[in-house]
Amino acid sequence: MRLERRYGSGVFRHEGPSRSATSNGILAGYLALIAGFVNSGGFVLLRTFTSHVTGSIGRLANDVAATDWAAATLAAIFVVAFFGGAFVASLLIESQRRRVARAYGLALLLEALALVVFAVIASAARFEHARALDAQAAILCFAMGMQNSLVTNLSGAVVRTTHLTGVVTDLGIEASRWYFWFVSRRSAVGSERPATAKSALLVTILITFTAGAFSGALLTAHVGPLAMLVPIVALLMAAGYALVGGSSERDR
Repeated sequence: MRLERRYGSGVFRHEGPSRSATSNGILAGYLALIAGFVNSGGFVLLRTFTSHVTGSIGRLANDVAATDWAAATLAAIFVVAFFGGAFVASLLIESQRRRVARAYGLALLLEALALVVFAVIASAARFEHARALDAQAAILCFAMGMQNSLVTNLSGAVVRTTHLTGVVTDLGIEASRWYFWFVSRRSAVGSERPATAKSALLVTILITFTAGAFSGALLTAHVGPLAMLVPIVALLMAAGYALVGGSSERDR
């Protein structure tokens, strides 16, 4: 019970500034691993990335320029699906404001369900046509939109787990601060020491997303759509952890 209250409460009961660096690190590492796996596994199966919107907008513009309206429509659906996932997750969380852990547990369950639907369709219907594969990819976009939304809500926009552009940018900024702090220690004019927790969080996301990406690509290349059982089980475990922890006492 003490372990549950110490870590379960921290990871899923508290939002925003009230969260500890440790809780954010656990959340970031776990879900970034899942996102990296889904993104790369999806690419092996569908030849498109699904964990961010940037590429979809670029593809949409390219398809419109090439007057390939069928492809452009599917690219637009990717964006809408990601938006829809974010909307549904946030709606679910807002509707459960008095029971925070339960809200995030349900959101994780719904994300897992989306991956189950994808795995079933991808396993049962071996489509080869690019547009049919795009329709399947939209399901993964929805799931990743959900995850990005729930992590953003839970961490107070401190943690993002479905893409690395901002993470690598922030790491570059933090690295420059660390360098300047190290060099300035030898001079009369010192500088403020950078926050270790922030750098550690960014490194955690980068490492775990990368590890998930390699794992997803390698496993999917060998076993196909069934590889999605890995993130599905991981999400179900997280959802169960949140729901069990949330049921032990009412959130305030």
